[in-house]
Amino acid sequence: MLILRCPAQLQRLEETLRKSMPAALPVLGTVMTVARGNPASYEVLVDSWPHFGVVLTRLRPEDNKDPGDFYANQLTVFYQDEGAWRALLGGTEAVDWTRAFQIHGMQDGMYEAVREVTDAKGLRLE
Repeated sequence: MLILRCPAQLQRLEETLRKSMPAALPVLGTVMTVARGNPASYEVLVDSWPHFGVVLTRLRPEDNKDPGDFYANQLTVFYQDEGAWRALLGGTEAVDWTRAFQIHGMQDGMYEAVREVTDAKGLRLE
């Protein structure tokens, strides 16, 4: 996963996400916040750049001190490729499975992919 910090990259991502509304709405707000100064300490991750399959936003891990606080540890996701989303869930450290968290997204298959990974890891999903 790549963390986008460059204002030009964030602007380009914002423009791309606007074309995918309303499905991109959960991540668009965070991308806009990060692009405009990031007062909330969020980060924007993509699986590749500039042609991405998944965008994931989250609070910077170093700013999230309580592993049990699933309100602070909120993730938002938008994907153009469900396979890339499933690969991110199962094979990267973008999602910290040792912490309580919430995932917000509006696309078909999002919940099912999370359910499959939690089942495979023997974790509880609420």
